[in-house]
Amino acid sequence: MSDINDQTTNPEEVTEDTENESSSEVIQNDPGEKFESIMRLENLINGNILDLEQLQSSLKEQNAMLKDAFENDAEYSEVSKKAQEVQKLKKAVKDRIIKDPGVALLNEKVTDLRSEVKETQQALSDYLTQYYQESGMRQITGTDGEVREMVTSVRLVKRRD
Repeated sequence: MSDINDQTTNPEEVTEDTENESSSEVIQNDPGEKFESIMRLENLINGNILDLEQLQSSLKEQNAMLKDAFENDAEYSEVSKKAQEVQKLKKAVKDRIIKDPGVALLNEKVTDLRSEVKETQQALSDYLTQYYQESGMRQITGTDGEVREMVTSVRLVKRRD
């Protein structure tokens, strides 16, 4: 809950949430209080969305000004062009090396392994979600005896209709 409090735009709405953390069982049993809590959270979320959009807009504007400052410098432009030429040479050498059958096979294996790692990570994430939903526990002991804690990461994206 402290993450929410750190990003609030209206601190008065949060004070009750921090006081009620210890009595979260009571909130869950009283639909009216739970509704109020959800509404406060929704207001905090919407406030943070607006703040985030304003920050992103400001960042975009400042970043464009910074980019212009670099592009308007003659020395930077010259060095940047040289860097682009070196990048082209690097790509040409890399392409030549990758044409070697042994290296091409190794590159394919690396690509396949990356894909397999990604699929395995997604499966693990799905299993951990199911484990948490069924057990309510955020820790799990591995076969090596090491205790690992689950970390939840949530993003908000615009809905595509």
